[in-house]
Amino acid sequence: MNGHRVLAAAGAGLFTPLTLFLVVVCLCFLLCLISGMASDTASDFYAAERSLSAVRSALSLCGDFIPVTALLSPIGTVALSGYDSMVLAAGACAALIVLLVLAEPLRNTGRFTLGSVLETRTVGAAPRIAGTVLTLVICVPLIVVQLTVAGNVITYLLGLKAPAAAQVCTVLIGLLIVSFAAFGGMRGTSMIQAGKALLVFGTVLVLTAVAGKRFDGDFGTMTREAAVGGGGAEVFHAPGGLFGGTAVGTLELLSLGLTVLLGSAVVPPILLRIGATRSGRTARRAASHAVVLVTLFYGGLVLLGLAAAAAVGAGVITGDDPQGNTTLFLLARALDGGSVGGILFTMAACAVFVTALASVAGLTLATATALSHDVYAHTLRGGTVPDRRETTVARWATVAVGVASVFLAALLHGWSIVFLASFAAAVAASVILPALVYTLFWKDFTRRGMLWTLYGSLACCLVLQFFSSAVSGSPSSLLPGHDFHWFPLQNIALVTVPVGFLLGWAGSRLELRTPAGNTRGAAARTRMSAGVD
Repeated sequence: MNGHRVLAAAGAGLFTPLTLFLVVVCLCFLLCLISGMASDTASDFYAAERSLSAVRSALSLCGDFIPVTALLSPIGTVALSGYDSMVLAAGACAALIVLLVLAEPLRNTGRFTLGSVLETRTVGAAPRIAGTVLTLVICVPLIVVQLTVAGNVITYLLGLKAPAAAQVCTVLIGLLIVSFAAFGGMRGTSMIQAGKALLVFGTVLVLTAVAGKRFDGDFGTMTREAAVGGGGAEVFHAPGGLFGGTAVGTLELLSLGLTVLLGSAVVPPILLRIGATRSGRTARRAASHAVVLVTLFYGGLVLLGLAAAAAVGAGVITGDDPQGNTTLFLLARALDGGSVGGILFTMAACAVFVTALASVAGLTLATATALSHDVYAHTLRGGTVPDRRETTVARWATVAVGVASVFLAALLHGWSIVFLASFAAAVAASVILPALVYTLFWKDFTRRGMLWTLYGSLACCLVLQFFSSAVSGSPSSLLPGHDFHWFPLQNIALVTVPVGFLLGWAGSRLELRTPAGNTRGAAARTRMSAGVD
């Protein structure tokens, strides 16, 4: 990444972004500390005593739904590949419609972790253990990717080119985030996520307005100039810009679109957030508000991508970063008149910083909650742990998960690990979504069907991803010097999502339901319909 040396810029230009960043960090830490001081009970630490309103929950859901990769990547991919990336942006908007369907019955279960929701339909420790395994498989790769991208962005903004600079930045920002999650719990992370959503929306709105003014409010002109800057209208507005126009490329785009559509809305932090709302009706209202907000957000990102293609150009973008992750900063600098210390550049930098802080804090909290609540409190101690002790264990679990993730992010720096984000979303779409849909809506779902879905589909995801071209066989693979792939797609959801639903159906049909299972299922359906405190 050919970062521009902010340290060599004028004193005021450097002072403004860094000072504002430090102010934002201090405010975030103060909010987490104040909020976390009241989190003495497990219910408060995990779910804020289920007291979040619809508006606050909607903003927090938006914050959970927008990781740092979702803020940086779409602008660059729209600028570089045009049509395909706009289709994916539309899929991302539609993803929250999935959550809109699930939100009310999920909240009505009265549970807030994946394992505890699955336990409503069967007895024993298996659902909670499986839910924890899946939470780790999904959240840890996402944390590593978020920390890696955040470290690279900070290195880029500071203009540091030393080999270990990105690793040092990753470790520092990671440890900072760990303290946020450990101190703040659900109340603190909710405040940070809501504040992040407002800051990110404001930044996108201001940049979109300035970009529109640059083209005199004529978005037709912007689109035409974007096509010129992106390689020509016949390329920019045609399918195939992201993966090529071949049959495999088309399947790749469909698979990635399915991953984004079905997986993004059921990752564990969002399930935890739904459990913190006041009621099932509040959860449904929060999800409906979030759909509108996220649609506007991605619409703004598409316009910014077009503006970047028109005002910056694909050649400059790929020259600065072949993946296009620095496009937001290049556009902000161009709209600022070339200054790296201008107000737009500063706003973009702070939005990225806060996005990284909030996203990783939410993922870390969700992982620690599964470990402390499902494994320690209920599986190992049979649900007899005092509240204060469980809260203490949850805080230490947050620290342990955070430190381990920071270590992995530093260790894997320089590796091509961006595919881990799509893998985590594919696991959510292929494993969590079928399990939740069957648990919430199918009366004949059995314990065997649940375990077949959870472990069978997870095994399918791991095998196909390991033998895909994302791991070996291409210059951009995780192991570019090796080639043992036989699965032709980098994105696996096109195969694994149907497998997940099929395994749940087959396992349930092959198991005879017992009277006790029927009674438990009927009680669960009644609870999901009526809701519980």
